Amino acid sequence: MRMEEKNEAFDTASLVGNYLGMYFEKEQGVRLGESAVVSLKAHTQVPGRRGHVRILLNRDAGKTYRGFVDTGQVVHIDVYHSPGTLDPRQVSRHVFRAIETHLTNLDPSLQFNEEEKMKNVLEYALKIEVVTKSGRGLVYQLSQGELQPVTGAEAKLNHVHILASLTREKYGIILPIVQAVEEAVEEAGLQLGKVKRIVHTREKNKQENLAGYLILPWKKKGGEYSPLLLRENQNQLLLKLVEKFASAEELQEFLESYGSNIFKRKSREEQKRKVGDLDEYLEQLEDLEILKKSLFGPVLTKEGKELIQYLSQHKCDIEAEIRRSIRKSPGRSRYYHRIGKGEKTASAVQFTNRNKTVPLAQSPQTGDLAVPETIIQAKKGCFLRGEKHFTIRKEDMRIYDRRAYVPIDVCLLIDASASMAGDKRQAACYLAEHLLLTGREKVAVVIFQQTKAKVVVPFTRNHKLLTKGLASIRPEGLTPLADGIATSLKLIKSSRVSNPLLVLITDGMPNFPLWTVDAREDALTAAKKIANTKIKFVCIGLESNKVFLNELAARAHGTLYVVDDLNRNTLIDIVRYEKRVTAQAYKE
Repeated sequence: MRMEEKNEAFDTASLVGNYLGMYFEKEQGVRLGESAVVSLKAHTQVPGRRGHVRILLNRDAGKTYRGFVDTGQVVHIDVYHSPGTLDPRQVSRHVFRAIETHLTNLDPSLQFNEEEKMKNVLEYALKIEVVTKSGRGLVYQLSQGELQPVTGAEAKLNHVHILASLTREKYGIILPIVQAVEEAVEEAGLQLGKVKRIVHTREKNKQENLAGYLILPWKKKGGEYSPLLLRENQNQLLLKLVEKFASAEELQEFLESYGSNIFKRKSREEQKRKVGDLDEYLEQLEDLEILKKSLFGPVLTKEGKELIQYLSQHKCDIEAEIRRSIRKSPGRSRYYHRIGKGEKTASAVQFTNRNKTVPLAQSPQTGDLAVPETIIQAKKGCFLRGEKHFTIRKEDMRIYDRRAYVPIDVCLLIDASASMAGDKRQAACYLAEHLLLTGREKVAVVIFQQTKAKVVVPFTRNHKLLTKGLASIRPEGLTPLADGIATSLKLIKSSRVSNPLLVLITDGMPNFPLWTVDAREDALTAAKKIANTKIKFVCIGLESNKVFLNELAARAHGTLYVVDDLNRNTLIDIVRYEKRVTAQAYKE
């Protein structure tokens, strides 16, 4: 391709990216060429209408496919083709080359700096996922030959399904991606499909897996439900709702606020501080027939009142099931970037392993005498030595083995400013419960909001104390990060903890100072105090705040994780990984 043609292609891609941004702002999907559909929403094909595609306006692509908290973070691209098998690794190779070409056109100096060019390409390749009926994976993984299997509806795809975590200024890469996929389709001997029409609509509850809806226990199909099946479905529904509201108490409190007495109802602003997008919750609860519209706003239905009564009567069983659910480790998240490496050392504690014994003579250390095993070994020894009388010799003695364990007590420093309301708050709370229920260590929670920070949960192993503290979190106001760090350090130093790990979770920048008039400089000063302690520091923040958070983590001699979204799977994966790294460093 001549230089003029390259420049023309680049200008076209940039122009298309600008237009896509305008359409996305209006929550509209776009047909790109004849075979591709692009939007920030989920797409489905209209049954029985070939070439007709529905853009589901109330199904954000990031939330639907990746469990993201924020909307508008993921661009959804579908490129349709004739029936046939298409290897996603082949698609990824074309996409990888398209990214490389686009970035070189964007910055011609990259063609003379291979290392910098590859670094920029990987930033895209690690944020673009390709799915076909043959498999799935990130572009980088697929280009390395790694392929993950697909199941369910994905195994029947008749198109290339692409999810790309892109900010608006990077929409210029979308056209090159689509063109690269089309090239891969034609190279595989398949024909490109034709999108005839795009329909924008809102998806109602049709008991599909797309939004995680469940079969309603009071909707009967072909006869009455058995009492056992009714209870099973009701439990599943409650678990799903409690998962959204973080605890059974919060769900019950929320539902009861929509009773017939509208004067006892909390204000919308107060509810939004806790659950976030209130309209989305109300819409889903109406779809589930738990709420219904009235002249005075949403009110509980008969089924909703029965659900509250059932929740109240079976709260212990529901909470036990929730704890079992929280203990489960989520699938590994791959949508984050680790910067820096904390160098704090860890210390271990020794404990007796009563499941294993070793001979006293062979053990380099002392331990508790294993009396039953010693007697059994002495009996065997007497028989083999031909002794007539029972005697215990030194070589017969057994002691219990000792094992080293690296306890890591975690202090979560959570941004509780107004922007953290809803799913972000719930994700952070879920992380706290997961750490407490899956480990033997203590967990503490410090929040910072408005003009100060406060300890909502001191270091504890008590689950009820933890949930009570988490329920008190109401995101609002400013971001006093410096006071948050200072309060966390004070708490850790005044508590009896082992190998403390301080985890900062934030979606914004500090905007309220502590010592001076500069909020950011105060936060950096507070972070520097961490470097002089044995506290390991981990910061989890968004790409948009990368520069400042990188400096913050560096001042604390800690590690920064740059993420696209503060969802529960990503948070759990990061903290679990840091705990493993800390324990592994001690063993080495």
